[in-house]
Amino acid sequence: MRHPDLRRRLRSVIAAGGAALALVLGLATSAGTATAAAGLEGIPAYSHVVTIVLENESFDSTYGPGSPATFLKSLVPQGVLATNYYATGHASLDNYVAMTSGQPDQPLTGSDCETVNLYTCVQGQQAMANGANVADQLEAAGLGWRQYSDGISTSCLHASYSPTAGTDPYQGDGASPPPAGPNYADRHVPFLYYADIVGNDARCQAHDVPYPQLSTDIANDTVPAYSFVTPDTCNDGHDNPCAGRSTGGLTSADAWLSANVPSILSYLQAHNGLLIITTDESSTSDTSGCCHGGPGGGPGFGGRVGLLALGPGVKTGQTVSTPYDHASLLRTVEDSFGISSHLNNAGASVAMRDLFAP
Repeated sequence: MRHPDLRRRLRSVIAAGGAALALVLGLATSAGTATAAAGLEGIPAYSHVVTIVLENESFDSTYGPGSPATFLKSLVPQGVLATNYYATGHASLDNYVAMTSGQPDQPLTGSDCETVNLYTCVQGQQAMANGANVADQLEAAGLGWRQYSDGISTSCLHASYSPTAGTDPYQGDGASPPPAGPNYADRHVPFLYYADIVGNDARCQAHDVPYPQLSTDIANDTVPAYSFVTPDTCNDGHDNPCAGRSTGGLTSADAWLSANVPSILSYLQAHNGLLIITTDESSTSDTSGCCHGGPGGGPGFGGRVGLLALGPGVKTGQTVSTPYDHASLLRTVEDSFGISSHLNNAGASVAMRDLFAP
């Protein structure tokens, strides 16, 4: 005997079950999409990563109670501070190279290549992974990048890249010759030290650009996926005092950050971007280190400098005490962009997962 009411109830149950199944499938699809949108090893997939590097300051001098870096310290509650972040070595170039290729301190980079020309210095970087760097990885992944260099007015300005050239005249500290500004230093522009960039003028022109181009890129919404920002040797705090000025060090660096970071951070917060602010090395008296960024994949010796990360997805207002170094930073950048191969010492390092919210 047929029962119309029963049939109606059955149809309702089937319809409800179908709706529930569709909801489950929809949630599964959403979860799959979220997973696909994440980076590797628990690092968020950012659309933009901007790194700003300061010079020659210890963690305590930068973030301690007597620090003149009042603006930088005011940013700490907005981001996450890695309190045990260490530099690789005790020159400039070895640290910049570590951040962008995972290479350890070497005799040439560990002396800022002061006694050799640019060509000889660059050839020395070819020994590890054929000079491969994060720019190569980004381009292979179809992502854009730029080096924004403070103190130059034309793209790809550098010392002569010739085997017979003299030593590099662009050392900053108020003494660099025209057409560079007096505080521009090649050794703070890491991408000039990779043969496939400095030896390819068209590529170098497109990617190593004057710092004011960043403001243009922000205004035009053309900021690339990866940006490496190098203030000049006054604005990064290296010189103390700066040439022709009564101030320098952290006071000058903080003034530059105060004038430049707000627009960068505003853009990144609106465009799924991460801002990293760190220091190349600590004071020379601090030879502490950690992790895997040093020679042979062991600890470096550049001292404790700290790292501040700001942007969507960071553990806002928290500090992280896990030891990290410049090789850890490189691995974190690689992971964020979905790059599963890790260059040189980044391969033995761990990503800075605990800087980010689950």
